[in-house]
Amino acid sequence: MIFFLDFYFCLFRLMSPDNRKFVFVKTVLIFPCGSCIMIKVRFIFCRTRRKQECVGWMFSFRTMRGVRLLHKKRSRLSETIDMPSPDLVVIPMRQHIGAPCEPLVSAGDYVYAGQKIGDSSAFVSAPVHASVSGTVQKIDEILLASGEKTKCLVIASDGKNQLDPSIAPPVIRSSGDFAKAVRDAGIVGLGGAGFPTHVKLAYPNMEIVQTLYINLAECEPYITTDNREVFENVDGILDGIEMILKYTGIPKAVIVVERNKPLGTKILALRCSEYENIHIKVLGSKYPKGAEKVLVYEADGIIIGRGKLPADCGALVMNVSTVAAIAEYVKTGIPLISRRITLDGDLIAEPKNIRVALGTPISALLERYDVDTNRLRMLLTGGAMMGTCVIHTDTPIVKTTNAVLCFGNVYDRDNTPCIKCGRCIRSCPIKLSPALIEKAYDRRDASELLRLNVDLCINCGCCSYVCPAKRDLSHKNQLAKAFVKGAQSAASPASGEPKTPAAART
Repeated sequence: MIFFLDFYFCLFRLMSPDNRKFVFVKTVLIFPCGSCIMIKVRFIFCRTRRKQECVGWMFSFRTMRGVRLLHKKRSRLSETIDMPSPDLVVIPMRQHIGAPCEPLVSAGDYVYAGQKIGDSSAFVSAPVHASVSGTVQKIDEILLASGEKTKCLVIASDGKNQLDPSIAPPVIRSSGDFAKAVRDAGIVGLGGAGFPTHVKLAYPNMEIVQTLYINLAECEPYITTDNREVFENVDGILDGIEMILKYTGIPKAVIVVERNKPLGTKILALRCSEYENIHIKVLGSKYPKGAEKVLVYEADGIIIGRGKLPADCGALVMNVSTVAAIAEYVKTGIPLISRRITLDGDLIAEPKNIRVALGTPISALLERYDVDTNRLRMLLTGGAMMGTCVIHTDTPIVKTTNAVLCFGNVYDRDNTPCIKCGRCIRSCPIKLSPALIEKAYDRRDASELLRLNVDLCINCGCCSYVCPAKRDLSHKNQLAKAFVKGAQSAASPASGEPKTPAAART
């Protein structure tokens, strides 16, 4: 017997003078069948602003697309230990998204820890500081883990780690001073992306931003650096949030955390109860909840459209470790010269969280903690899903390195032809079609790739993870994005051809 129940409930809440949210809840069908009841409830959100109307969306109780992973966070209870500075550090001039820095010192110069040694006049960039005191041996070029070639400074440490005498807490009187201080500190997104933080803080229409989202999802397997930040520096996190809210004028902050971090959630809940404008939102544990676009959608249903920034849609997203780094600099004046990383993998008997000086060669890290490099078959910087495979162990740790994973047992992927099962499509959080993208890339069909929205791919790796044919779909997506970018550059306006077809711009 089927009972149809159709009713509407409307709630109106005034969020702010520029933000009104209407929530319409509709219960559609109830099927009593024995002891099983299926209830379908849909939420339709529509947010409007007087000066902006950029979001309209639907959200249902069904879980977002993605994959469920064995998180393997063996180091979650490992207290952070400080690694002594190595004899030699290699400081790349590009550790961020944006323009690379140019060296400010020469070979033979003595530098202090925290001294600025590289900078750029470009707005989207971040200065680089010496992580140790010592002598600049040479200026060279190296290949980063990402495959990019960049200048670097090789510094021989004197073992003293003398701080630059000019270091002092910054004087901040305005939002402009605050953004400048964050830039002077060289702070970038420490979740792995490396976008310069001062660029977010200098958003020109900050009055439309209603929520600061603090990303504590940390959905990657193995990595526990953000979780340890909560255990060891919760005061720094909250101080950083308060500073950002104060100088940007954003009304509230929401700390977004996954359900699989109960201890960290309890710590935050206890402390956040002291604040009226800092809240916690607990989401289900599903990868890739930590991706910026996915996080704001899951937290509040906000869809960030093509070509838009989160701030354009009323959201500012920052990683929890980034926020703590801001507070540290404002209090002490010490710039970003070290960071916490997770050392894990099947070759690591005791996984640990380590604070290392930026520029430390991975080889020095492996030697310090007795990793058997003879058994090493795969070395990753970053997570198991989105990390980069490292070929040379002398690759340095940079601002975006949140983990070093060492594996001796590697599963050989013998791929077979696509069986058209559709799992890659069902798992994609951005709702792309990786199988079709692969075929279009194999044909080098730029128009078809644009139609398939390959440029929206967030490189989460879900498609490769679920593929039963073991296709390298995620890798093909990255190649396809690079191919389309090259095709757009080749089709310059001077040639009379548009860079992007009209269908792809909509």
